Amino acid sequence: MNKKGTRGTYEGYDKEGHFWQLPRNVDPKLDGTQLAKGHKVLFDVSASPNSIPIDEFDKMIEAVIPDNVINRIEHVIEAGIFLFSKELAEIPPLDVKAWRRGMILSWSHARDLVVLHDAIGHPRDVAGHDMDEVVLAKHLQSRLSNEADQWYKNYVNSLDQGAWINVGFFNPHISASLYKWGDVKGGVQNAMDAHRLAAHHQGTPEHPLDWIERAVNFVVHHIPREHWGIRHEPRGEWSDLEERLKEDPAIKDSEIGKVIARDAAALFELLEKEGKVVPWQLLDVPDIITPSVIEHARLVIFAAKKRKNNGTTLKPMLDDDEDEASNPNRVARAKAVLTRLPEAIKQAQSSGQKMMAETYMKWMSENS
Repeated sequence: MNKKGTRGTYEGYDKEGHFWQLPRNVDPKLDGTQLAKGHKVLFDVSASPNSIPIDEFDKMIEAVIPDNVINRIEHVIEAGIFLFSKELAEIPPLDVKAWRRGMILSWSHARDLVVLHDAIGHPRDVAGHDMDEVVLAKHLQSRLSNEADQWYKNYVNSLDQGAWINVGFFNPHISASLYKWGDVKGGVQNAMDAHRLAAHHQGTPEHPLDWIERAVNFVVHHIPREHWGIRHEPRGEWSDLEERLKEDPAIKDSEIGKVIARDAAALFELLEKEGKVVPWQLLDVPDIITPSVIEHARLVIFAAKKRKNNGTTLKPMLDDDEDEASNPNRVARAKAVLTRLPEAIKQAQSSGQKMMAETYMKWMSENS
């Protein structure tokens, strides 16, 4: 197979020392987004950068989601709540509306990746990215940890080893756990252990790792461009890319990922300005915290404490690219979020959300 593309090759080693060579078919500076010219403009991008309030911005995103997708998202939430009652799913997030928003953002992300794959010259059907991605149940079972939560053990052990299982958001058994996230392991989160089997994370023999998809996924999730998306972090800037490539455990030791990510980021920025993908540059980023951000921070701290009690220390040079509870920088950010609990309690009380305020007070006492 000829590995050379119309603009040369992507070359480099991954962190395991494997050498990769993939066709480079587009130079963003020379070619722009011409290979994505067949995709229509979805969003009006005439507003000034950083000008659209988040409620208005979210409505803009949802307005272009097909009705059948919204219906499926709402069905997954309903089914997930029912499965929790049967001890076959994670307890729903504190803010169910945020869970719904998370799935809307994730579906939008998958749609945008289709556009980006065309733009970068590697067309591929990734419409199911993060939503519908199947792996054999035997892979979940072989990875099942004794530290996993009981609901997750119940679910995984109930599967036929030869069955194809969705490790994305549209599986109601794991959807809530994926949203609450995600990259905290150590028995606190479970769904991400299944999701890591997707081709844009680690892959399986049936669906091997795809470095194009992994790299383009990285630039959206790890800068991150999504505001309060799957990683529960505020929107980052494209100018943050090189810092992320240098320090983020998901890619810092993988040269092949870095060279692809640079092209992907340049193309994503152009596509945002064209309105063919979610135009995150228009969002007026609010300086507030949400229930989902607080809940996520609590889970990170809970997992970090569990590791400490088990004699596991935090590792600045992280081998596992998705384990926040072992990353001192991520733990520090989670602690900073929890220092704002008094502010969140007052906000919940003033808006008549008594149960939420009581939950926050309980969480604050855990960390006092």
